[in-house]
Amino acid sequence: MKQNIKATNFNFLCIFFCFQLILFSGCTKNKTEDFFPDRFAPQPLAGTDELGRTMPLNDSVGNPKLNRQVGIFYFLWQGDGTAEIHWDLSEIIPNHPEVLEDYDNPLWGLPVYHKGGRVGMYFWGKPIYGYYRGDDYWVHLRSMQLLTDAGVDFVVIDATNRPIYPAQSEALMRAMDAIREQGKNPPKIVYYTNTKSGETMQKVYDTYYKPEAPYYHPDCWYYLDGKPLIIGISAEAAGHDYQNFFTFRESQWPNESQKVNGWPWISFTRPQKVHLNKNGEAEIINVSVCQHPNPGAGMGGSAFYGNMDNWGRSYRNGSHGKPETDIFYGYNFQEQWDYALKQDVPFIFITGWNEWVAGRWDSKDGNPEHSWFCDQASPEYSRDIEPTRTAGLNDNYYMQMVANIRRYKGTAPFPKVSKQKTIKSFDDWENVFPVYTDYIGDTQARNHPGAESNPKKNYINKTGRNDFYLMKVTNDKKNIFFFVQTREDITAKSGSNWMNLYINCDRKANTGWSGYDFRIVNGNQLQEFKNKEWKTIVELRSQIEKDKMMYTIPLKKLGITHMPNLEFKWSDNMQDDIDPLDWYVNGDVAPGGRFNFIYTRK
Repeated sequence: MKQNIKATNFNFLCIFFCFQLILFSGCTKNKTEDFFPDRFAPQPLAGTDELGRTMPLNDSVGNPKLNRQVGIFYFLWQGDGTAEIHWDLSEIIPNHPEVLEDYDNPLWGLPVYHKGGRVGMYFWGKPIYGYYRGDDYWVHLRSMQLLTDAGVDFVVIDATNRPIYPAQSEALMRAMDAIREQGKNPPKIVYYTNTKSGETMQKVYDTYYKPEAPYYHPDCWYYLDGKPLIIGISAEAAGHDYQNFFTFRESQWPNESQKVNGWPWISFTRPQKVHLNKNGEAEIINVSVCQHPNPGAGMGGSAFYGNMDNWGRSYRNGSHGKPETDIFYGYNFQEQWDYALKQDVPFIFITGWNEWVAGRWDSKDGNPEHSWFCDQASPEYSRDIEPTRTAGLNDNYYMQMVANIRRYKGTAPFPKVSKQKTIKSFDDWENVFPVYTDYIGDTQARNHPGAESNPKKNYINKTGRNDFYLMKVTNDKKNIFFFVQTREDITAKSGSNWMNLYINCDRKANTGWSGYDFRIVNGNQLQEFKNKEWKTIVELRSQIEKDKMMYTIPLKKLGITHMPNLEFKWSDNMQDDIDPLDWYVNGDVAPGGRFNFIYTRK
């Protein structure tokens, strides 16, 4: 199995180096704008989260490792029976704790009846994109961008309860295809089955994998040992027409004895278990945000009824910590990562990205007025990494995950920088490198129903405007020059949030605004962040020609006296310029979220 991964990556590197020879040998007359230079190698992005934790780079984690792969649990059930009227536990329970002793309290919303029992489907908190449905392409596209930037290799779709979510899967795979068509390397897809696994795997095969399948996206399949990978109970595949189509890994529940080829979605031991393949080799380990080793209590028992058997986000070193102050730091998550990184296994399975939904069931503690929640319950007892403003979690867990994936897999070194050059016109940008690229197609409007069933709501976002595509930077002895190209012609100047450039000149996160010492607004105003506010210090020379724009900045205005060593990002149509989380939702930004491009001559 390890040899399979290495062979794939060896071919990948051969293609990459051949491509680089063609691109920079001078034998081609194509302009660099015609290429996505990161087609075969990710761009090294800098970044620091709001807690001051800085992304490790190549100098600390080394080059990409050829035998390391990361998967993450990914969910498609949002909006599948969400409770009516009230649906966010993080709002219901803190404001109305009396509901915990009154199962039929109307503040729970209207219950859904499932197999004769009462159940309400809730969100434990509010995702940064709102209470979205699992078929919202706009959301999946952003998730796939974030996971691509993180270095995730495959998403594992939860089909353990039999539903396989065709419409939702189609929206997800279209998002994967859209990113792949840009030369990027988005995660691929794996389905995880358990209940009636043989029948569910047949449904998965018929729906997605056989040539006449209605949702056939073969470029989205994740391969292991030369075949698409599926997780389930392989013994139940006997006699099915997909028996020889897949590579199988076994559905491994945390309360089962370890299976050969078992792939765990979570571990209830501390430290977590390492699972072996059929050759007796250590193959995979799970890393999860929090755990519920007492399934009888469920997450809800810990969150709402004082049961301390389960381990929340703040748990570490055998202690539950102090969630009101510890929840932001991901101590439990990091403890799991620290152990996993020492195991030198070829796969890490992360739980999880976007589960969100908490099912409310009849009590298991003998009190019929109590509510029972299994896998999700509250900010502390939940496992989602996807950004949320709920409880101030923000994007801390996402940035933490990215940092640990880099420690596990390594990351690309800084690309070489072309010679210093004076830029006077757009023609002068020829043969300037590196070339930085951004995702395209993400400025399209959103207009999609949310998960709320009563009252119903459509989520609308029309802030997408200029779609960043390609960027360059160079300098001479006096000036630094920034270039950006958009997918279509740049719109007319409009407001202070139009085609802004943010610059972190000292590459420190504790200076300036969120690390940014300078920015350009209104098309030509260079502003410095000083005394907790932005102040214009000079008007600059800028040029626009259809889909191209460039700024010329005197180095001395940025306080640069030696070779530049800085970080930067482009932003258009940000709606709240004091909130970095706005970059996940509105307008367009390159690179995404809190990430920055790096330009260094050191």
